[in-house]
Amino acid sequence: MWLPGRSWRRGSGGISASRRQALTAFDPADVLTCLKVGERVGPVMPPVVQASLFRFETLSALLAAQGREHEVSVYSRGTNPTVCELETALATLERGEAAKCTASGMGAIAATLFALTKAGDHVLFVGDIYGPTLQLAARLGEFGVTHSRCLSADIAAIEAAVIPATRLIYCESPGTMRFDLLPLAGIAALAKARGILTAIDNTVATPLLQKPLTLGFDLALHSLTKYVGGHSDTLGGAVIGSAALVERIFRDGYMLLGAAMAPHDAWLHLRGLMTLPTRLARQSEDALAIARFLADHPRARRVFHPALGDEPLFAARMPRGHSALFAAEFDLPDHAATLALADRLQLFAKAISWGGTESLVATPHRSDPGPGEHRYPRTMLRFSVGLEGAETLIADLSQALDG
Repeated sequence: MWLPGRSWRRGSGGISASRRQALTAFDPADVLTCLKVGERVGPVMPPVVQASLFRFETLSALLAAQGREHEVSVYSRGTNPTVCELETALATLERGEAAKCTASGMGAIAATLFALTKAGDHVLFVGDIYGPTLQLAARLGEFGVTHSRCLSADIAAIEAAVIPATRLIYCESPGTMRFDLLPLAGIAALAKARGILTAIDNTVATPLLQKPLTLGFDLALHSLTKYVGGHSDTLGGAVIGSAALVERIFRDGYMLLGAAMAPHDAWLHLRGLMTLPTRLARQSEDALAIARFLADHPRARRVFHPALGDEPLFAARMPRGHSALFAAEFDLPDHAATLALADRLQLFAKAISWGGTESLVATPHRSDPGPGEHRYPRTMLRFSVGLEGAETLIADLSQALDG
């Protein structure tokens, strides 16, 4: 099918040489994990086990199962067979021993922070962190769990930010909004030398582009709502790590907070995994093309895409590339003019979240407090690139910028 504004080369089968290379850039084992989710004789897709509770032959068997509720289906707030299918796939992709899925990304973050901290502990947040995560950390401060932030990617600065009470170093890389990259292996080594746990929100990169556990991190967290679900129709979260650590989070955080993933949502995420490699390859390639277009446009001051910065550093820290999320600061007078630019876009939907098949535009600011320096410029917009095609989306940006 021909798409307006998109050109194809004869003899390429509709896919350019660069795109064919992108499609094979992922670990082949990861692609098979995504495609063969729930592989078995019988149904191609795993069944949705829509049950809240499970029968046992004897009461003694039930009581025994309750002691192993992190791995045996007793009550679906704990474990459910369909959710287990997804957890197995995610643990495989992240090279972890176990995974626990939750009703949302914040469910995974909350369960982790509740399980791993207590009064008197300190959490060090490194890099640009998702806003609600910091809001939760502030709330935990009312219960005696303190936190601080280090915005530097320098290991010496991160080490200086560690205090005797630090029990967890929590990172995002690529970071929220600016997509800065952190020295993850160095952070993990620093933490291990001091007996400090490490966790990273790996949502932006997905397990296909980055595997923090192989770099020494203890936990990788995800909002599955984004790229894994991939169709803007379901919510989900996950935390992946060693079996012992995930079981601790299961008992001391997840089960008590009750943010359980529903079986049908797990099935939707399993469906999303099956197309994740193809979607992500196409979207990330198109996003880079659009980011390069904006980097050369006179109305753009800066483009925040890690591949457009220090190329050797990007290659070292993100060898499999970046996903389809980036931001740009525009040469505009104020926040209101930035909103007007976004409103002139016809193909970029105005919506929060990201990672679906549709392109989105958003702002990190809800209002304009006036002039002044800010880590997120007042004239910044964040773009999530979907599947409409790079040339089509560039044409849309061109007409909006010329308007």
